[in-house]
Amino acid sequence: MTELQRLAGALATDYLTRQWTPGATEEHRARVLSLSASASADDGLNGLSSGGVITGEAIAHMLRPHPDLASWRLAPLLRAYVTGDAQGRPLVRDLLDAVAGHHQPSAGQYLRSPDPYDGTGPAVFLAGGITGCPDWQTRAALQLRSAGVTATILNPRRAHFLEADPVAAREQIAWEHENLHRSDVIMFWFCAESIQPIALYELGTHAARGAKIVVGAHPEYPRRLDVVEQLRHARPDVEVHDCLPATVRAAAAGLAAACGAPTGG
Repeated sequence: MTELQRLAGALATDYLTRQWTPGATEEHRARVLSLSASASADDGLNGLSSGGVITGEAIAHMLRPHPDLASWRLAPLLRAYVTGDAQGRPLVRDLLDAVAGHHQPSAGQYLRSPDPYDGTGPAVFLAGGITGCPDWQTRAALQLRSAGVTATILNPRRAHFLEADPVAAREQIAWEHENLHRSDVIMFWFCAESIQPIALYELGTHAARGAKIVVGAHPEYPRRLDVVEQLRHARPDVEVHDCLPATVRAAAAGLAAACGAPTGG
């Protein structure tokens, strides 16, 4: 994990769990950065708003002198962005988009396995690959908040997980099984990096039972054709999206249709 990924992941989690709320000036400058990003594609998948890159000039503008600059948690993140990596940069963009939109997640919870969920209120489950996959779940959660979704977000990716621990593995399987059935919308995303057999099993299970599912698969996902064709026969009502933002938007719309959850759009 790179320094940028570490900083961005920690701050995104604190934002989503309400352990960090940017002040008014920091929020304003984040909005300026979000709006000033160029229209050219950022590394990886774009954020929900304009997407694009953040220039060094824009970062320097964000970090211009201010009495509270030393306490801003975005400051070290933006300094690391300049020389950051292809996975970390898009996560920063998504975080800035969420902060800029001032969609502080005040209604729904953000829960990561094995956090308990009591089933209260609408919820969306982030289903898809974990092992061998980048942390797309945090990006999706930020994009859902940017879209104004206030439902509970259930993220199966643990902060720390030892695959060799059978007790943790059983706990993980039970958590996913229970909460997949509790969710109003299950959002599947198949990234390009691995085949993700468990996610494929879960997709088949919940497609067959008629659950509200939203599906996306990267154009380079090795089994994309299988996902598209299987759903074409079994669930012709389900479109397979080809990028994460489009999948997130469909999940937001699905929540609104399923339970009247506000989407902010």
